[in-house]
Amino acid sequence: MSLAEKATILAQVESQSRGKRQMLADLGIPRSTYYRWRQGQRDPGNRRRPWNQVTPNEERRILAVARESPELSSRQLAAWMTDNEGFAISESTVYRILRREGLVKRQEMQIAAAKEYHTKTTRPHQMWATDASYFRVVSWGYYYLVTVMDDYSRFILAWKLQKDMSADSLIEVVQEAVDAAGIQMNPVDSHCGT
Repeated sequence: MSLAEKATILAQVESQSRGKRQMLADLGIPRSTYYRWRQGQRDPGNRRRPWNQVTPNEERRILAVARESPELSSRQLAAWMTDNEGFAISESTVYRILRREGLVKRQEMQIAAAKEYHTKTTRPHQMWATDASYFRVVSWGYYYLVTVMDDYSRFILAWKLQKDMSADSLIEVVQEAVDAAGIQMNPVDSHCGT
Protein backbone atom coordinates (compact mmCIF):
# COMPACT_ATOMS: atom_id res chain seq x y z
CA MET A 1 0.00 0.00 0.00
CA SER A 2 1.38 3.42 -0.95
CA LEU A 3 1.95 6.26 1.50
CA ALA A 4 -0.87 8.24 -0.15
CA GLU A 5 -3.33 5.37 0.32
CA LYS A 6 -2.29 5.02 3.96
CA ALA A 7 -2.71 8.77 4.48
CA THR A 8 -6.19 8.64 2.93
CA ILE A 9 -7.26 5.78 5.20
CA LEU A 10 -5.80 7.55 8.24
CA ALA A 11 -7.73 10.73 7.34
CA GLN A 12 -10.98 8.78 6.91
CA VAL A 13 -10.60 7.01 10.25
CA GLU A 14 -9.50 10.19 12.07
CA SER A 15 -12.57 12.05 10.76
CA GLN A 16 -14.81 9.59 12.58
CA SER A 17 -15.70 10.72 16.07
CA ARG A 18 -17.12 7.28 16.90
CA GLY A 19 -16.87 3.82 15.37
CA LYS A 20 -13.18 3.87 14.45
CA ARG A 21 -12.84 0.24 15.47
CA GLN A 22 -15.76 -0.81 13.25
CA MET A 23 -14.44 1.22 10.31
CA LEU A 24 -11.02 -0.45 10.61
CA ALA A 25 -12.70 -3.87 10.75
CA ASP A 26 -14.74 -3.00 7.64
CA LEU A 27 -11.55 -1.96 5.82
CA GLY A 28 -9.77 -5.14 6.98
CA ILE A 29 -7.01 -3.21 8.74
CA PRO A 30 -5.86 -4.41 12.17
CA ARG A 31 -5.88 -1.75 14.88
CA SER A 32 -2.17 -2.35 15.53
CA THR A 33 -1.43 -1.50 11.88
CA TYR A 34 -3.54 1.65 12.09
CA TYR A 35 -1.70 2.85 15.22
CA ARG A 36 1.68 2.02 13.67
CA TRP A 37 0.77 4.06 10.57
CA ARG A 38 -0.41 6.90 12.76
CA GLN A 39 2.81 6.87 14.80
CA GLY A 40 4.92 6.82 11.62
CA GLN A 41 2.96 9.78 10.23
CA ARG A 42 3.55 11.83 13.36
CA ASP A 43 7.24 11.03 13.72
CA PRO A 44 8.77 9.60 10.52
CA GLY A 45 12.28 9.82 12.01
CA ASN A 46 11.30 7.48 14.85
CA ARG A 47 11.10 4.36 12.68
CA ARG A 48 13.24 1.60 14.02
CA ARG A 49 15.81 -0.15 11.87
CA PRO A 50 14.88 -3.75 11.03
CA TRP A 51 16.75 -6.13 13.32
CA ASN A 52 18.68 -7.77 10.49
CA GLN A 53 19.61 -4.66 8.49
CA VAL A 54 23.31 -3.94 8.20
CA THR A 55 24.27 -0.50 9.44
CA PRO A 56 26.54 1.70 7.31
CA ASN A 57 29.25 1.39 9.96
CA GLU A 58 29.03 -2.44 9.90
CA GLU A 59 29.16 -2.42 6.11
CA ARG A 60 32.27 -0.19 6.12
CA ARG A 61 33.91 -2.56 8.60
CA ILE A 62 33.07 -5.60 6.43
CA LEU A 63 34.61 -3.92 3.39
CA ALA A 64 37.70 -2.84 5.34
CA VAL A 65 38.35 -6.38 6.60
CA ALA A 66 37.65 -7.82 3.14
CA ARG A 67 40.25 -5.50 1.63
CA GLU A 68 42.77 -6.29 4.38
CA SER A 69 42.28 -10.06 3.97
CA PRO A 70 41.28 -10.77 0.36
CA GLU A 71 42.02 -14.49 0.80
CA LEU A 72 38.97 -14.93 3.05
CA SER A 73 35.83 -16.31 1.45
CA SER A 74 32.47 -14.71 2.25
CA ARG A 75 31.78 -17.58 4.67
CA GLN A 76 35.11 -17.12 6.45
CA LEU A 77 34.65 -13.36 6.53
CA ALA A 78 31.15 -13.68 8.03
CA ALA A 79 32.48 -16.01 10.74
CA TRP A 80 35.43 -13.67 11.42
CA MET A 81 33.12 -10.66 11.75
CA THR A 82 30.87 -12.54 14.17
CA ASP A 83 33.83 -13.67 16.28
CA ASN A 84 35.85 -10.44 16.27
CA GLU A 85 33.63 -7.44 15.52
CA GLY A 86 30.74 -7.92 17.92
CA PHE A 87 27.94 -8.28 15.36
CA ALA A 88 26.57 -11.26 13.48
CA ILE A 89 26.14 -11.26 9.73
CA SER A 90 25.21 -14.00 7.30
CA GLU A 91 27.47 -15.36 4.61
CA SER A 92 24.96 -14.39 1.91
CA THR A 93 24.84 -10.77 3.10
CA VAL A 94 28.63 -10.57 3.08
CA TYR A 95 28.65 -12.07 -0.41
CA ARG A 96 26.10 -9.51 -1.69
CA ILE A 97 28.12 -6.62 -0.25
CA LEU A 98 31.39 -7.93 -1.70
CA ARG A 99 29.82 -8.62 -5.10
CA ARG A 100 28.30 -5.13 -5.22
CA GLU A 101 31.74 -3.64 -4.52
CA GLY A 102 33.50 -5.88 -7.06
CA LEU A 103 35.45 -7.78 -4.40
CA VAL A 104 34.22 -11.28 -5.23
CA LYS A 105 36.91 -13.37 -6.86
CA ARG A 106 35.88 -15.17 -10.00
CA GLN A 107 35.98 -18.91 -9.76
CA GLU A 108 39.13 -19.85 -11.60
CA MET A 109 38.14 -23.37 -12.49
CA GLN A 110 34.71 -24.21 -13.82
CA ILE A 111 33.74 -27.81 -13.13
CA ALA A 112 30.91 -29.04 -15.28
CA ALA A 113 28.68 -31.77 -13.92
CA ALA A 114 28.57 -34.97 -15.94
CA LYS A 115 25.29 -36.04 -17.49
CA GLU A 116 25.60 -39.43 -15.81
CA TYR A 117 27.82 -41.34 -13.38
CA HIS A 118 31.14 -42.42 -14.83
CA THR A 119 31.07 -45.67 -12.83
CA LYS A 120 27.76 -47.40 -13.33
CA THR A 121 26.68 -50.31 -11.21
CA THR A 122 24.95 -53.30 -12.76
CA ARG A 123 24.19 -55.38 -9.66
CA PRO A 124 23.78 -55.03 -5.90
CA HIS A 125 26.88 -54.73 -3.69
CA GLN A 126 29.09 -53.70 -6.57
CA MET A 127 29.72 -50.27 -5.08
CA TRP A 128 28.76 -48.71 -1.77
CA ALA A 129 28.64 -45.11 -0.67
CA THR A 130 29.14 -43.80 2.84
CA ASP A 131 28.02 -40.56 4.39
CA ALA A 132 28.17 -38.91 7.78
CA SER A 133 25.92 -36.15 9.10
CA TYR A 134 26.49 -34.45 12.39
CA PHE A 135 23.94 -33.34 14.97
CA ARG A 136 24.60 -30.93 17.79
CA VAL A 137 22.85 -31.81 21.01
CA VAL A 138 22.71 -28.78 23.30
CA SER A 139 24.68 -29.23 26.54
CA TRP A 140 25.90 -32.58 25.30
CA GLY A 141 28.06 -32.29 22.20
CA TYR A 142 28.03 -33.64 18.66
CA TYR A 143 26.81 -37.00 17.40
CA TYR A 144 27.46 -38.35 13.92
CA LEU A 145 25.02 -40.44 11.87
CA VAL A 146 27.14 -42.69 9.68
CA THR A 147 25.41 -44.58 6.86
CA VAL A 148 26.46 -47.11 4.24
CA MET A 149 24.29 -47.30 1.13
CA ASP A 150 24.30 -49.71 -1.81
CA ASP A 151 24.81 -47.62 -4.93
CA TYR A 152 22.75 -49.93 -7.16
CA SER A 153 19.61 -50.32 -5.05
CA ARG A 154 19.97 -47.10 -2.99
CA PHE A 155 19.24 -49.26 0.06
CA ILE A 156 20.78 -48.28 3.40
CA LEU A 157 22.74 -51.35 4.41
CA ALA A 158 23.82 -50.06 7.83
CA TRP A 159 23.64 -46.95 9.94
CA LYS A 160 24.79 -46.03 13.40
CA LEU A 161 24.91 -42.98 15.62
CA GLN A 162 28.55 -42.47 16.61
CA LYS A 163 30.19 -40.21 19.19
CA ASP A 164 33.11 -39.32 16.91
CA MET A 165 34.28 -39.43 13.31
CA SER A 166 37.31 -41.62 13.90
CA ALA A 167 38.33 -44.29 11.41
CA ASP A 168 37.26 -46.97 13.90
CA SER A 169 33.74 -45.51 14.04
CA LEU A 170 33.44 -45.60 10.25
CA ILE A 171 34.95 -49.08 9.98
CA GLU A 172 32.45 -50.32 12.55
CA VAL A 173 29.51 -49.21 10.39
CA VAL A 174 31.07 -50.62 7.20
CA GLN A 175 31.58 -53.92 9.01
CA GLU A 176 27.90 -53.93 10.00
CA ALA A 177 27.01 -53.39 6.32
CA VAL A 178 29.26 -56.28 5.29
CA ASP A 179 27.62 -58.52 7.90
CA ALA A 180 24.11 -57.43 6.87
CA ALA A 181 24.85 -58.10 3.20
CA GLY A 182 26.33 -61.52 3.98
CA ILE A 183 29.47 -60.81 2.00
CA GLN A 184 32.50 -63.01 2.61
CA MET A 185 35.58 -60.82 2.63
CA ASN A 186 39.02 -62.16 1.86
CA PRO A 187 41.57 -60.82 4.29
CA VAL A 188 44.22 -58.64 2.69
CA ASP A 189 47.68 -60.13 3.09
CA SER A 190 49.84 -57.47 4.67
CA HIS A 191 52.98 -59.22 3.35
CA CYS A 192 52.08 -58.85 -0.33
CA GLY A 193 54.98 -57.83 -2.47
CA THR A 194 57.66 -58.60 0.09
